[in-house]
Amino acid sequence: MSNPCIECGKQRVDGKTWKGKSGASLVIYTQTICPDPDCQKIVDKVIAERKAKNDRLIRIKLEAKLARERLLAAS
Repeated sequence: MSNPCIECGKQRVDGKTWKGKSGASLVIYTQTICPDPDCQKIVDKVIAERKAKNDRLIRIKLEAKLARERLLAAS
């Protein structure tokens, strides 16, 4: 199975594994990381920036939706 790093292209390795429940099922999660720690720091930064941008867009959409609802309720 091929799972290359998004930054350097090296084969990613298992970093952390944990178990969780989803309804009645037991789910095993595995976080993969780049074997190069400096590259992984860059990847973590890129992922954090993407998450922040996504959260910001979701917040803006929610605020716009609430503003539309308030406008409709006022009229």
